Amino acid sequence: MPELPEVETTKRGVEPFLKNKIIKKVEVRNISLRVPVNKAKLKKIINKKIVEVGRKGKYIFLQLNDESKIIIHLGMSGTLRVHNKFQKLKHDHVILKLETGKSLIFNDTRRFGLFHLVLKNEEFSMFENNGPDPLSQKDGKYFYNKIKKSSSTLKALLLNNKIISGIGNIYASEILFLSKLSPKKRGNKVTKLQCDEIIKFSKIILNRAIKFGGTTLNDYHNAENKPGYFKIKLFVYDREGEDCKECKSKIFQIRQNNRSTYFCKNCQS
Repeated sequence: MPELPEVETTKRGVEPFLKNKIIKKVEVRNISLRVPVNKAKLKKIINKKIVEVGRKGKYIFLQLNDESKIIIHLGMSGTLRVHNKFQKLKHDHVILKLETGKSLIFNDTRRFGLFHLVLKNEEFSMFENNGPDPLSQKDGKYFYNKIKKSSSTLKALLLNNKIISGIGNIYASEILFLSKLSPKKRGNKVTKLQCDEIIKFSKIILNRAIKFGGTTLNDYHNAENKPGYFKIKLFVYDREGEDCKECKSKIFQIRQNNRSTYFCKNCQS
């Protein structure tokens, strides 16, 4: 699933082509996404201007000049691309045609993604209930206050988008490795200083991943339909049985909440 760096990379890729542009036509080819696409409602965006292209956690949003917004989630396999001459591909589900002649295309093979219009004064809980972005945090104070009484594991807490949004399975393992903390450690056993380290390394890892275009493990591609290259920079994720880059002991894989976790028993406590 695309995580914060992949979503940010996609957002940055499409932004120059969308900002301050007017939507002239909407084509919905398949309504069967995570939340069914409301074709009739989407007609309201015709002749509206996109005034902002933003991101909240793993969501991309297009803010329109009537204070409505289009909320997009890439799901497991979704992509956004911009083309001068639109050529229909399999799994192209929603197409926005712009005044410039370019088209924004939402493609999603597995259809776990989202393309949803929220009108002015409407609320959409899937979007609104996300916690703050780790890149927006100055230190670990907020995170510490959220987890200090929790008996959940650190790995589960980092994946809880209601606490902090945008960190997924890959980067949680990487952040905890650099923080020298076990993914099995309970939230109520973590100090404020350790939370500072988690936020510090969250910023380092996420910004580094954004720089390299995200991480491609299966079918993620960015807005230019190119894979991300951060996989070659990973310390522990998907490296079970390989040598730790710090201490040369073997990397372990365990299952936590039905997700794979990778860590070094020697470096992380």
